Amino acid sequence: MEEQYRQWRRNAIEERASAYTGGGSGDRISTQGLAAFESRLTYDDFKASVMQGNDGGRLLNYVNANVIFQAGVDFESKPIVVFCACSLPSPREVDYDRLLNLIIFRLDEFVESDYTVVMFTSGAQHNPGWNWMTKAYRRLDRKYRKNVKNVYVVHPSMWSKLVFQIFGKIVRYVFRLSL
Repeated sequence: MEEQYRQWRRNAIEERASAYTGGGSGDRISTQGLAAFESRLTYDDFKASVMQGNDGGRLLNYVNANVIFQAGVDFESKPIVVFCACSLPSPREVDYDRLLNLIIFRLDEFVESDYTVVMFTSGAQHNPGWNWMTKAYRRLDRKYRKNVKNVYVVHPSMWSKLVFQIFGKIVRYVFRLSL
């Protein structure tokens, strides 16, 4: 996520610099104005930009309503986070990198304390590719994995069984025990 934030920040600064120079290379850039703009670019600005996207926030609303949401608490009062892989949109229609960012932003609400994940995978029309799955796993650093106490997969599809079997060889033994 940090690399994407840095890239977004670089692009915003370059756009602003281009606006200061009028797009030409011969004009002088106001370094004070550019420095002031750069100092105001925060992670929250990046997050807001990703959430809004170029679709007016429709993907954000879809993700929060259909892909990942809280469905109450378990018997130990830990939040239950439902992840519906069967509701993932088509990769032809949606940028899966942005989708991953939205999922991570949603998970940020739960990762500070213990939580349980329930996954629904059966009947998925659109399965993400292996490259995206690997990228998603790498992006979920320790803070996301540390407090997951249980993972339940409801009606696992052949695809999800294969993913869990392959990633089960990679993930830590302690995390595998929660599956």
